[in-house]
Amino acid sequence: MASEAEKTQGSKDSLARDIWGRIPPEERLEVLADAQAKGVQAALLLLLMAFSVALGFKRPWIFFSSLLLAPFAFQIMSSKAWNMAKARPMLEYAAARATARLFALNAGARSVEPALMFRAELQPSVAGDDFDITDEELLEKPTAKPVWVSLFADTIVIAAEGPKGARLELAHSLFANFSITAEGFEEGDESGSKRLSIEVESRPGTVSRWTLDSRHPATLLACERRAKAYIVRHQRELEEQERRNLERQQRDQERLIASRPRAAQIGLGSPSASAPA
Repeated sequence: MASEAEKTQGSKDSLARDIWGRIPPEERLEVLADAQAKGVQAALLLLLMAFSVALGFKRPWIFFSSLLLAPFAFQIMSSKAWNMAKARPMLEYAAARATARLFALNAGARSVEPALMFRAELQPSVAGDDFDITDEELLEKPTAKPVWVSLFADTIVIAAEGPKGARLELAHSLFANFSITAEGFEEGDESGSKRLSIEVESRPGTVSRWTLDSRHPATLLACERRAKAYIVRHQRELEEQERRNLERQQRDQERLIASRPRAAQIGLGSPSASAPA
């Protein structure tokens, strides 16, 4: 029983570490900053109360004693705030991870473990004749909605939260009629708008475009680089497979040629050669 309980606890801890590791570093730093701010507030409040009491009773040692207790107050309150604050994003990412895996499976993904997850704001898709709309006009439209972006080894999934649960916005393979570009990260770009542009050719002649914004632009750049790395790796795998197929065909042809009877060389395959003169 003890071993089973330890295994269960170990699996829970590993799952918690896995989910916490999938949260972008920027969000984890925000949680850490909030927790430390609570600790600083508690330490300052302790010092203020001790100063008031020491001033009222004319006991300076009370204030000096509070200086020794302030680090403990900071540590206790920041630790408590940390444990409480990180629970919410972990639950949110766990739910988003489960939903993204379901959408990825329905889209035919072979890998069901997201390599990257982050929050973003999705701009409306543009298709058909409206594809020549400028980026400025697209960004001025107040129709952006918060979404969850999950990048798998062969699929990207974008889902939004709704009153009736998650709603799929995009689930598409990375290797077919798909392109992804991070815009605004070039040197000398003074627009100040960093975004991720996704284009999908749903049918010949029709291209749909999605634009993603985020409070943490580094995640957008990381998503683009990782997605392009998966695309390049897939292309290399296809080239390697094609090369192996060609080598296999050449070996089969050589084996077929070597196994043919050489009747013309040994003079046994022709009746005229064996007839007497």
